[in-house]
Amino acid sequence: MRLKTLSLILGLALLVACGSSTPAPAPTATAPLIVTSGAVEPTSTAIALSTPEPTNTTAPTSEAPTAEIVTPVVVGPVGPTNFPADVNPLTGLTVADPSVLDRRPLAIKVSQFPRRVRPQSGLSLADLVFEHYAEAGVTRMTAIFLGHDAPTVGSIRSARLIDVVLAESYDALLVTSGSSQGVLNRLSKTNFYERVIAEATGYNECPPLCREGTDPSTNNLFTSTADLWATADSLGLNDRQMLDGMAFFVEPPAGGTPVATVHIDFQVASNVAEWRYDAATGRYARWMDTEVEGTLAPQTDALNGEQLTAANVVVLYANHVTSDIPEDFGNGGHCGYEIQVWTTGPARVFRDGQMYEVTWVRNVVSDVILLLGADNAVINLKPGNTWFEIIDLDSPTTVADGLFSTRFKGPSQSVGCPAG
Repeated sequence: MRLKTLSLILGLALLVACGSSTPAPAPTATAPLIVTSGAVEPTSTAIALSTPEPTNTTAPTSEAPTAEIVTPVVVGPVGPTNFPADVNPLTGLTVADPSVLDRRPLAIKVSQFPRRVRPQSGLSLADLVFEHYAEAGVTRMTAIFLGHDAPTVGSIRSARLIDVVLAESYDALLVTSGSSQGVLNRLSKTNFYERVIAEATGYNECPPLCREGTDPSTNNLFTSTADLWATADSLGLNDRQMLDGMAFFVEPPAGGTPVATVHIDFQVASNVAEWRYDAATGRYARWMDTEVEGTLAPQTDALNGEQLTAANVVVLYANHVTSDIPEDFGNGGHCGYEIQVWTTGPARVFRDGQMYEVTWVRNVVSDVILLLGADNAVINLKPGNTWFEIIDLDSPTTVADGLFSTRFKGPSQSVGCPAG
């Protein structure tokens, strides 16, 4: 098993000030690294992270609504290292069968647009979900599965450069429909190319990747976690990975700012994600844009028809650089983004109706994304699933009257990508 190192930048100075009614200045990262796609990410000297001492706080036996599998919560803090054998290091929740943690994580690329792909299947069973701006006004998601099985996941679409980062960080099988030639070239140069499960890498039979339904071919690809883990077994790749780096505790940290609504405007008013805190469940419910501009509706999981929820929402600010890889040929053509989730930058953590200004750190390509508080210690997330919303450093942000609002603002994607 390849052991991960845990890394940390010292002397960080970010953070975004939260005014009561005035716009907060855009976050800045410490010396953002400007590269073009294909660049080698930096490495760093690693230091050890300490594990919090357990306390006698009694945890609830269930905190999840019916859209989630009810899972007991560990008493006392866990992580960022030395996780008990039956605790999922990506959620802080116990698992009934500890052997499920001996398998390799799955990173599955899930479509979000066009809107007819909604509701997607399986997102409520993912441990982590990363949503990012792709191009031409649309977002995509990468869902990380470890603790739960999902009978259907999809629809599956093509990877983007951010998936190089996520597959490396979580030692995952990367599952996509394919990719642009530029992204495939980048993936082929990684040390995990054998873990890329895609039609473009020769997986043209069902299972593990299955064409279903009557939707156009780009939106009718699905899989199941059982089929993917069976594929990993056949490849000799389905072993336990070192996933240290996250920390969890049922009690929220001190020093939070009350925020009940997290609003992310990815593209004017036509691509909006919103998370609304429900004090009764202690979770955030997800709302999404509709065909009627300016209106939002619950986003659900096709597996159970219930609204998607999260124990934690993380808004992560990262440097976006326009690559030379064509990803879309509408409206004159669009390049893809190199989303630089390495070195360090600012983030906001939302849990239990509170917002915390933190620093994210990823200095070694095989490290999970660390979330550090003001004391440079890993901040405790709430046990459960986490959604990451990745936006550009230049995205304007306001915090006022319990509402966090940000609008994605990235560099032009039309540079160097000719129309097809």
